[in-house]
Amino acid sequence: MKHRWRTAVMVIAALGCVFILLLKYIDNNNVTQQHSVNVAVSLTPLSAPFYVAKAIDAFDKQCNSVNFVDVVGGKRAFDLVSSGHVEYATSSDSVIAYQSLHHTPLVTHAMFVQSDNDIKLLSNKAAYIRDIKHLAGKKVGVTLGTAGEYFLTALLALEGLTLEDIMVKNYLPDDLHSAMLAEQVDAIVSWEPYAFQTIQIMGEDIKLHQTKNLNSLSFNLISTNRQAEDITTTRCLLAGLIKATEFIAIQPKKAKAIVKNKLNVEQAFIDWVWRDYIFKVGLDNSLLLSIEAQAMWAFEQHLLSSKDTEPLTAHNQYKSYIDVRALSQINPQLVNIYF
Repeated sequence: MKHRWRTAVMVIAALGCVFILLLKYIDNNNVTQQHSVNVAVSLTPLSAPFYVAKAIDAFDKQCNSVNFVDVVGGKRAFDLVSSGHVEYATSSDSVIAYQSLHHTPLVTHAMFVQSDNDIKLLSNKAAYIRDIKHLAGKKVGVTLGTAGEYFLTALLALEGLTLEDIMVKNYLPDDLHSAMLAEQVDAIVSWEPYAFQTIQIMGEDIKLHQTKNLNSLSFNLISTNRQAEDITTTRCLLAGLIKATEFIAIQPKKAKAIVKNKLNVEQAFIDWVWRDYIFKVGLDNSLLLSIEAQAMWAFEQHLLSSKDTEPLTAHNQYKSYIDVRALSQINPQLVNIYF
């Protein structure tokens, strides 16, 4: 009897050891599936969902090592993902539109924020630009090939003007305020946080023109088509962004604090821009229409001089720049694009 009992104990112990080894094997196997992913993230409050996701540990174990590469402007972020230095990037719909003219292998996986007041027109009061029509003949600083240029053209069109009616000066996003201070330009088209910084520096000498609701932009998670076959990482990045946007809605004060600390900006600035942002992960037809409209505009304005640039010939072709698979697997209700 004792012999049988001892045998049973030994069998149970052996099975226990096997079970522990099996658990370690499974755990090690899961670790091998984990990998780091690099995302070029534009230094702007528009990237808030990324900063919040990282802060609250929203990315699951399959992409738990998410590395951010800080850049200035969505165009720089695109350059990094296009060159293969990073796998993903944040970028405005304008950059996607311009790259469609080059037929660049590029897709957006989701919008994660929208704003109708992130890009602003600022002018030096000494230039006496009281209204948009007074831009005629003035020197205007802008970052060419970005949402800022599209915004400027749209403003001018409201008064029957074109880019030919002004003197366009091209600057990097973070150099626009310096150009204004140095009086190299009479006005600038700038996005946040640079617009706010310019206002803070120049104070009473600057005029902020009311352009809210005249133009809307979105910030997107983009990649090249290299990730076309494997959407596991894309899916977990989007899931993390969804958790982050939910956190922003429920805990706005904490979310603001995270973004404030990341960008090292004043609380006044965060309060200044936050009201203009809609943080939501999704894909809808407004994105598709925006990409197509801006691509056609850029082509007609001859912004891209390469012989290889041309607009897509059919409306449906622009859908090739939108990859709905990952978001559809997470929540089909977040996808409202009709293919």
